[in-house]
Amino acid sequence: MRRTLLLVTLLLLVLCVPPLSANPGGTGDGNRDAACGGSCHGDPGLSEPSSAVLTFSTDRDSAYVGGPISVTITVTEMELSSRGLVGVFLLSDTHGVADTPQDAGWTILSNGEGGATNYAETHALDAESGVTMTWSLLAPSSEGTYDFYAAVHHGGDGAARMKISDANNVTVGPVPDNLPQMLPWDAMTSRSLGEPTDLSMPVVNATAVALEYRIGEGPIATIEATQGADTWVATLPAALSDISLSYRVVMSNDEFTETTGWIAVSNEIEEYSADIFAVRLQSMALLFASLALCISIQRRMSRSPQKSLGEPEAALISADQTSMVVPTPSVEPVAMAPSLALDDPRRPVGWTDEQWLHYGPDHIAQNPGGGF
Repeated sequence: MRRTLLLVTLLLLVLCVPPLSANPGGTGDGNRDAACGGSCHGDPGLSEPSSAVLTFSTDRDSAYVGGPISVTITVTEMELSSRGLVGVFLLSDTHGVADTPQDAGWTILSNGEGGATNYAETHALDAESGVTMTWSLLAPSSEGTYDFYAAVHHGGDGAARMKISDANNVTVGPVPDNLPQMLPWDAMTSRSLGEPTDLSMPVVNATAVALEYRIGEGPIATIEATQGADTWVATLPAALSDISLSYRVVMSNDEFTETTGWIAVSNEIEEYSADIFAVRLQSMALLFASLALCISIQRRMSRSPQKSLGEPEAALISADQTSMVVPTPSVEPVAMAPSLALDDPRRPVGWTDEQWLHYGPDHIAQNPGGGF
């Protein structure tokens, strides 16, 4: 009964394993507010203070309505876990709700990590060099002064840590006349390997548009775009391997030249995904194999040699043992010699007493008639 109960309990524990588990390696890039309720690298309500130094910079002093601007956040001097995982935020507020740049009207073209989200994760080799992340943005449709905040989530000394910077102001002004401008656009941030990619870029007030790209931090290559009905089109060459590629759009006319920030492109590679049903079946198989091994060892160590055999085998061995017993040979009793009287008439003449007592029985046996 106890074994059955134990087996049922272990089986229920295996079946109750949830399909999702904790994410010690982070949750990946995404659009997240400052307080992401514990779904990010660390919960602001439970995180410990961080010693990180956050540096905020832009590629230009101000932007114009709908114009491009790049924002760079550098994080150094932070505690690091063994994984070295660091999550960096670009925020427009710190209320914990509606804190993303998109909530303030900004358009994120790229986060520099192959996505278009305000939160991105990366790994730091050491705290001194830290991590650097650049967002390529398009300004809101309204003029004014906008606040940006840099935030970081990371681990260190066995605890999750978080820090948010002070506000950094960016001014958005009016659009100069005849300025080349990129209209709201869903920039390409990922593509498949081995296929060239056509980019359609909604650019206005431009007489020439070029697509510049580079691999890693290598030299810049230029592709001239052709003008279509409403967009400019350029073809990005195919990638034959998983490379770090980024591109930007250069827009120009007789008066101005405008350039977007660098937009990183990730390669879509099919990753292995474990089947939770198969994992559960494997766990059950290991469970039953372990139980069988334990029961077998316990029985072998606890039973006596006689009990380790079935009744037929034990009876057979008992019969063999009985047949192997050598019976003790019976010894017939030796008849005791009769006592002889010294004056027995059958005593030969001249025999001494010793001779009669010693040889007398043989003499009587040889001469039953009593011959002398």
